Amino acid sequence: MSEVVGSAAVGGEKAAYTIPEFGADHGIGRSLVYEEIAAGRLKCRKVGRRTIILATDAAAWRDALPEGRAA
Repeated sequence: MSEVVGSAAVGGEKAAYTIPEFGADHGIGRSLVYEEIAAGRLKCRKVGRRTIILATDAAAWRDALPEGRAA
């Protein structure tokens, strides 16, 4: 059975990500996603047994990341 959480697109972006989708789309592993959630830097919600990250929470997390420095 395949559930599609991110099918409700808002302006071309997913409305919500599952943990594996968020990690894949942002280039990080599942364990780092869970670390960010545990540290309070990334908000998540539960839908039944599934953990999701809303697109607005993903954007807030990206905006809070430190800026990179040129080498």
